[in-house]
Amino acid sequence: MIRRKPISRLLFVFIMVGAVFGATACDMMGGGGQARSKDEPTPTPIPTSVVPTNPTYVVQRGDVIRELQFSGRIAPVVEQELFFRAGGYVKEVYARRNDQVEEGDLLAELEVPDLKNQITQKEAELESVRMDQKRRITEAENNVRAANLRLSKLEASRSASQLVGARINLEQARMALQDARAEYNKSLDREWEEEAVREGYARAVRNAEWNVEKAEAQYQDALRAQERINYDIELAEMDLDAAEMRLAEIETGLEVTRTVLSLKRLEDQLSDARVTAPFDGEILSVNVIEGRQVQAYNPVIILADMTELEVSADLLDSEMSELSEEMEVTVEFVNQPGEALSGFIRRLPYPFGGGGLSDAETEEDSSVRITVPALESTDIEYDVGDRLRITVEIDRSEDTLYLPLQAVRTFEGRSFVVVQEETGQRRIDVRIGLRSDERIEILEGVSEGQTVVAP
Repeated sequence: MIRRKPISRLLFVFIMVGAVFGATACDMMGGGGQARSKDEPTPTPIPTSVVPTNPTYVVQRGDVIRELQFSGRIAPVVEQELFFRAGGYVKEVYARRNDQVEEGDLLAELEVPDLKNQITQKEAELESVRMDQKRRITEAENNVRAANLRLSKLEASRSASQLVGARINLEQARMALQDARAEYNKSLDREWEEEAVREGYARAVRNAEWNVEKAEAQYQDALRAQERINYDIELAEMDLDAAEMRLAEIETGLEVTRTVLSLKRLEDQLSDARVTAPFDGEILSVNVIEGRQVQAYNPVIILADMTELEVSADLLDSEMSELSEEMEVTVEFVNQPGEALSGFIRRLPYPFGGGGLSDAETEEDSSVRITVPALESTDIEYDVGDRLRITVEIDRSEDTLYLPLQAVRTFEGRSFVVVQEETGQRRIDVRIGLRSDERIEILEGVSEGQTVVAP
């Protein structure tokens, strides 16, 4: 490796050359006692050459801080772009810039006269259907009541006493028949019994047999009557169930539901042709003119809640990849430099953070949102849209060796420095660490206090 000559030796050579030239000039001007003619021109002296020197830096120990700096603006925490969900011609615009509006206020609408007529007709139809449903419910309730009464009447008419009486009569008739037959048999054993008396006993047996047949018939009639009542009660219960099901069917209001859904579709179409305020706030801008045609979903009004402000910034993906939510930041107004305020990153868009939608029906907000608590208490005057400079500390190495960025050279992927020593300059490979905008961390290769020659 060729070493450069020390700068002190070069200076000595140039000084000697200058001395020689100076002696020669003296000889030309007055050497040998010869006077120079007054008309002879004075020669221009040759300037002394300036030896260029490269800047040098000393390896120092301190902190190396890598920061990311970007710009942002004062923005409301809640800010939303409003638009029509249908295309058409603008009928009227009710809002102007800086207007204060309340949630639900109509801000603008399109020309939809036929749609409004359809809604009026459907509302009248709905009222008619509801009245008809009310009438049918009343009728169905009366039918249920009537079926209940019929069932109760049948249940009340069902009596167990008739069946019990018929059964008792049958048992009594059977016992009387047994007694009659016993008396008749006794009379047959009495030889002295007159025939007329025996005939009387025989007639009593026949009468008892007839009474048993009659009691059996009455008992069967009572059983069949009981069965008929049971059948009637079962039929009445079925009628009651049918009446109650009919009432439930009418109460569901299928016809009313169909009409309501039809009306809802028309109202949704009307809503698509209108822009309403989704929350209380201030109109920041209006980009729509009455009579002009607009396209669906093109933002026409920006509404913001001015009660709470923060900082919004639009960054590249490469920048957001180095940030994280809750990371601390420092902000400074561009037009009022000097006072720095502290804050933190409240939200990063997906996939760099939790992301978020300003509204369920709008596209995802891709801005970085920064909360600065001191905004409410600072004496600095600011307004929505004012620019700020945001600084974020990405990484830090404390009490480490460092050099200025320009002191480290790179060639074919290798980093090195040129160290000034007493015997000359020497190139040394170094291993670098953290880089900031002005410093670069030196992990290996040099020691504190060494002098490094820049390129």
